[in-house]
Amino acid sequence: MKYLLSFFISGLLIMSALFANAQSASVSPSRLYFKVAPGSYKSQKIRIANNGTKKESFKVDFADFSATGNQGKSSITPVGDTNARGCSQWLSASPSFVEVEPGETADIEVLLQLPNIPEANNARWAVAVVKLAQENTGSMAKGSDVVGMQIIQTFQFTIHIFQTPPSVTFKEATIIKFFRDSLATDTVIKLKMEVANTGEAIVDCAPYLDIVNSSTGEKLTIKNKGFTVLPGGTREITFALPKGLTKGSYNVLGVVDYGSDSDIAGSEMILKVE
Repeated sequence: MKYLLSFFISGLLIMSALFANAQSASVSPSRLYFKVAPGSYKSQKIRIANNGTKKESFKVDFADFSATGNQGKSSITPVGDTNARGCSQWLSASPSFVEVEPGETADIEVLLQLPNIPEANNARWAVAVVKLAQENTGSMAKGSDVVGMQIIQTFQFTIHIFQTPPSVTFKEATIIKFFRDSLATDTVIKLKMEVANTGEAIVDCAPYLDIVNSSTGEKLTIKNKGFTVLPGGTREITFALPKGLTKGSYNVLGVVDYGSDSDIAGSEMILKVE
């Protein structure tokens, strides 16, 4: 029993050490936006900061990702594989491996170079995967007399990369669902909104509600966190209304500002507060 307890405590200490190590570094920004025409290129920088007390090593790779479903979760494609709307194959990092002293930062140049082909004239996306690694110098396998170096991954950061060619300008978002997602007896009234990107460009959305009391005309505006929707994708968000709304009927206008110069997406409902 004592052995099992000791083993359990040792496991916790190892996990704590890995967690502390993961927290000793940071990468910024969390997103990169490119507007590169086919046959052209552009570079942007990401910054890696070592906030710990020892030298750290970092390796940069690129991968495609997909955003299936409506919950805003990304599924990263294995490095080396591609999908139809990815651009990882056109991305490179300089340097792709870097060592950073404690308290120092390092800049990595991310280059997007598009070939002059029709497929490059669509909005595309990928992620930069920045791996916090440690060097392991020693035998590569038990009993081996060969000494080499391995990179053992301990933690990684992902930076989402969005590419929209200058020719892709059609932005359109539509609210396809807007409904109450709570019972009349619930303490908190919740409204859900599902937004679809029906255009050709990647859209960054700013959602909010305008709530008007039908009897008094009193108006309340509730904002929600912004989100990104890829072409052909959807996203569902939830609004929690403040407690203590006066009983009665309300006209609720759900709005999504998706960056168009002239249009916004909207949907209305009548809300009964009992």
